[in-house]
Amino acid sequence: MASGMALLVRLRNVFKSRTAKIQAEDEWLDSISPIGGDPLNYFVRYNTWANSARFKAALAMFPRFFSTGGWMALAATHYNFIREIPMLASYEVRLSVGGWDQKWIYVVAKFVTKPSKKGKKTSKALKQSTPPSEVDTNGTLFNASLRTDNEVSITDTPADTNNPSLRTADALKAVTASLSSQHEPDGAILHTICVSQCCFKIGRITVPPAVILAANGFSAPAPPLADGSPAIPYSRSNPPPHWAKAKAVMSRPLGGSIRKLQELFKGGWRNVPEAERWWDVAMSGVVEERRKKGLDVLQSLGLGIAGARNL
Repeated sequence: MASGMALLVRLRNVFKSRTAKIQAEDEWLDSISPIGGDPLNYFVRYNTWANSARFKAALAMFPRFFSTGGWMALAATHYNFIREIPMLASYEVRLSVGGWDQKWIYVVAKFVTKPSKKGKKTSKALKQSTPPSEVDTNGTLFNASLRTDNEVSITDTPADTNNPSLRTADALKAVTASLSSQHEPDGAILHTICVSQCCFKIGRITVPPAVILAANGFSAPAPPLADGSPAIPYSRSNPPPHWAKAKAVMSRPLGGSIRKLQELFKGGWRNVPEAERWWDVAMSGVVEERRKKGLDVLQSLGLGIAGARNL
């Protein structure tokens, strides 16, 4: 889809000068980039199956990355089924970024259905059956504490905490409890949660997610104005502070290029002094705080699976 759009942009500008073509292509890439988006509060929705939705979401969120020939590797997928989707019912997959570390990025997909007018009473009962969260989410995707079966067990025989399958199950319960407590704004019913563990690759080289996110325009929300007025949200017309430095690397009209961006992704980011790493600035503040809160729960999903190798 993205390659088709890129071809269409080139065809539209085929009779323009070389400079005009370069400018048009750069403006098009900006137009499809999530400039100013909060990486932990950015959602895309698709009426399709999980793999297709994940692929479309990646194209929508990281167009600058894929323009360099990058690709995403899927390491693991964890599902938790809450309630069945009725036969032949229409459903929607809602995807967002749950968190990331130096290597992995975790993509959360929620399978939801929209209640019909006739089924309002039923949907209300379904919502009430979801265990409420005792933690104020405060805009954070994950706030559930991870507990072992020993902490909640009322039986005489404690659960085996060394069992990797139980550890993974505990983590899934924590993720589900947190997400289930946050009702969809349109009243949709949550059926399944899927957490995908992915990484960004240029060839065989792994690229830190923070670099990719910032290079595609994601950033922490804009702060309030000096006079106390509400913040003006970042956007293409009001880009975040780091965007000028990112564009200097990847924008051809500004002296950048796809090759320079590739070099940054392939390891050039290591040569940038820490005080000049614009991607760290973009992912700082409230975004960094929320990322850390969610990462502990998300990483624990992989601990149980990794432990299964020793069985």
